[in-house]
Amino acid sequence: MEIYCDVCKEQTEHELIRADKNLYRCKVCGSVVELREEKEIELRAIISSGAESEKGKLKVKADSILEVGNEVVVEVEDGFKVGEITSLEFKNGSRAEHALAKDVSTVWLRDVGEVIVKISLHKGAITTPYKTLVSGDTEFEVGEVLEINGKHFKITRIKLINGRLLKREGDKAEAKEIRRVYAMYQYKGKRNKRRRR
Repeated sequence: MEIYCDVCKEQTEHELIRADKNLYRCKVCGSVVELREEKEIELRAIISSGAESEKGKLKVKADSILEVGNEVVVEVEDGFKVGEITSLEFKNGSRAEHALAKDVSTVWLRDVGEVIVKISLHKGAITTPYKTLVSGDTEFEVGEVLEINGKHFKITRIKLINGRLLKREGDKAEAKEIRRVYAMYQYKGKRNKRRRR
């Protein structure tokens, strides 16, 4: 079994020498280490999907570091959801962008398993808002032509949640990263069509 050795300062092969005490000996330098099982804790989790929020539980090792932007699996009433951490709340109500799990009381997340992508459809001077529910890892690409309600719209720009704007042909983003997609009406469908209902 490979374990980090404090003497060798790297991962080395260790052998179990006392199971009752979880003692292991480094096969390189001979030093002995006690390997403790990390305690797992359960944290309260609030996962948002659009305007709706749902309570759940997040099981993690007490000494793991949680960080805004990390994706984790949250247990909810009817199964599991993949969420991206948006904020970490402590018992005193203050919040942070990273913390040890044991110091956190509530983990705030947004659902990235399935997300609603907002699309602005432009046809001349008229802009029509449109929403589609897709898997969080569905990719959208600048230059891609979408088929929506029997009409074709070419993606011209993609605005990301972090504020970046993608506008070069071929730029891609996953649905979970997108704030809004901008698409222009096309008189004829072109390559890269994706049908939307």
